[in-house]
Amino acid sequence: MPPTTFAAPDYTLPRPSAQTKSPYSVFTATPLPVASNAVAMEPPPVSKNIRALILSEIQDAGSRGGQIPNFSTSLFATNIPITHPLKPLLDASLDTILQAVSLRTLQSYVTAWRNFRAFHISYNMLFPDFSLLSITSLISHLNTIKGLQVGSIKGYLSGIQFFHKLIYAAPLQEINNSQTSLLLKGIQRSQPTRPNTRQPITLDILNKCIRTLRTGYQPLNTVQTLDAMFILAFFGFLRCSELAITSKFNPRNNPTISALSVLEGETISFLIKQSKTDQTKKGHFIYIFNLPSPIHPYQSVRAYLQWRSFQAKCPAEPLFIDKLNKPVTRFWFQKHLKSVLQQSGFPTEHFSSHSFRIGAATTAAPKGLSQQQIQALGRWSSDAFPKLHQDQPFPYEKSPPKPHRLKPSGPLSRVSEHWSPR
Repeated sequence: MPPTTFAAPDYTLPRPSAQTKSPYSVFTATPLPVASNAVAMEPPPVSKNIRALILSEIQDAGSRGGQIPNFSTSLFATNIPITHPLKPLLDASLDTILQAVSLRTLQSYVTAWRNFRAFHISYNMLFPDFSLLSITSLISHLNTIKGLQVGSIKGYLSGIQFFHKLIYAAPLQEINNSQTSLLLKGIQRSQPTRPNTRQPITLDILNKCIRTLRTGYQPLNTVQTLDAMFILAFFGFLRCSELAITSKFNPRNNPTISALSVLEGETISFLIKQSKTDQTKKGHFIYIFNLPSPIHPYQSVRAYLQWRSFQAKCPAEPLFIDKLNKPVTRFWFQKHLKSVLQQSGFPTEHFSSHSFRIGAATTAAPKGLSQQQIQALGRWSSDAFPKLHQDQPFPYEKSPPKPHRLKPSGPLSRVSEHWSPR
């Protein structure tokens, strides 16, 4: 039987209410007491003064009796008076250096560094000790005592390496030592391979989730946002960070209303301003075409754009907003995704926002797209991406279907034309 068609939503809703003050402190990751009538709380925001936090960690390391930094080699160990003529430029340099790493990565590095310090305290060592014995002992400690996998251990080492570069303006050779590499390889060989438990949101699951949204999910302004985000996440192979914010909203990096445009030929373009594989912010366009589909992706996204453009004061405002008219966060998106999946009859423990991306790749392979085309659509920069396909083989012997009509020019546009799951 033909699939059930769900009418594209008609967004004629009232303006969301005014913003409310965040229940969390800006300077700490510790939440304030939760109000008794609170329904859902956002996670603590990223600290605005991440540089001050990192500097305090570096100063603390120098005061604990470990190796003393050479003040002539590192900007982060340079201590000049506030009245010094170069002080503003030094501060600007430090800020810009830290901008080379995302805020989430900086926080993970701080966590790794603090665990490195806790390791020293546990074994009564002077902090920091960067010797080969200290590094390899930490690795064995994380493996045997903490039970961490090699991937997590390498994450800790990356954080320690980052702080060593800040303190000494040079990489820590002990982390790249041949014996350290052999130790990590030995741990990897001794650990059983963990299966990928993440499940894909396939086209069938997407259809059911959209149906749940359009037939009773509340509140209505949340429905309209989730409807557009679900469709873009699936048909655009999007990462959550390309849709939702992870810290303070920045119109240069995060999606704004102007990032979504209606082009000639019944096509919608969405500009990804920055992503995991595009740290230099060159930008990347994905396209939603007006092709037959029971959930009407083109009509739905266009209706959302019209509603959002009418509601907002300027095109630089956030594209996706919650019921408080605040930019959608990763936490908010994940929370509602779990709720919609549950109401649609699916267990939620193995689904996440990344399931849209996995599901798109899983759905595209049987449709006739080659490995290279899927890699281009998903903007994967390495050959690791086939792991996302849940072990489904690629049909190399099958040629992609011919395009239905002429679309925007460019190789990626032609690949996108083939990507039209029904």
